[in-house]
Amino acid sequence: MRSKFQPYIRRANGKERSEDLRTAIRLAFYQQLRRPFYVMVQRGYPRHVMAVGASRHDIAKSLLGARVGGFKAWSKRVQRRASGA
Repeated sequence: MRSKFQPYIRRANGKERSEDLRTAIRLAFYQQLRRPFYVMVQRGYPRHVMAVGASRHDIAKSLLGARVGGFKAWSKRVQRRASGA
């Protein structure tokens, strides 16, 4: 299975954007701090941010669906739903 649409967490590089108002505000806040922070994006859409946090753990902890089975299992479920498989 290809990894397209699979969510992953990475360090922000400053080129990210978000269409969601809450996420856009959080993104702007972390950019103003001028400290390293992390974002969750989907493979195939590297600049579209889904979540923002100070650490990888903060983002994974904030996801409601990822609490059962862990982040990797959750991201695989999201990938399957997004790809229509």
